[in-house]
Amino acid sequence: MSSVPEPTLDKYYQPKPDARKAAVMILLIFDSESPKVVFIKRPDHPQDPHSGQISFPGGRIEENDISYQAGAIRETYEEIGIPQDHIKVIGALSKLYVFASNNLVFPFVGYLDYLPDFVKQESEVEQVIMVPMDYFSDESILLKKDLHVKGYILKDVPYYDLYGHTLWGATAMIFAEWLQIWKNTLAS
Repeated sequence: MSSVPEPTLDKYYQPKPDARKAAVMILLIFDSESPKVVFIKRPDHPQDPHSGQISFPGGRIEENDISYQAGAIRETYEEIGIPQDHIKVIGALSKLYVFASNNLVFPFVGYLDYLPDFVKQESEVEQVIMVPMDYFSDESILLKKDLHVKGYILKDVPYYDLYGHTLWGATAMIFAEWLQIWKNTLAS
């Protein structure tokens, strides 16, 4: 009797040797109202593995980026028009490998102390979505549903409901880490 090998999930967790480096910015807005976090909705592009999804401003690291943080700041400027010298960086979160796009993502948290005029790069950003951080204190926005992705049905995928937008996958995982830090900071 031959044994069937256990399925392995290593390919989803271990970056391939040719994984591309990318960086994203969790951008917080501290204006006169409650703090908000900035998400973007990506336009629908058939070649984009993240087409139509909710994400953070960010993208691939380029040769002239002096650091992952510099890449996250540059991408935030390119995608939503925030001047690079206006973002005050708080720190970095855990890097995350995204198997679907073969990207090793380095997330950063930064903030502005004013409400900016967003200038969207239309080819990369369909919509800017600002969500108050206190919105995430309502645990009823963390739900599960089946998602249709590239001809497959992913069953019972956890997601955040952002006013009808579905925040799931790598962006949701990165945000969940930030949200835990945020809640722990408020509790202390």
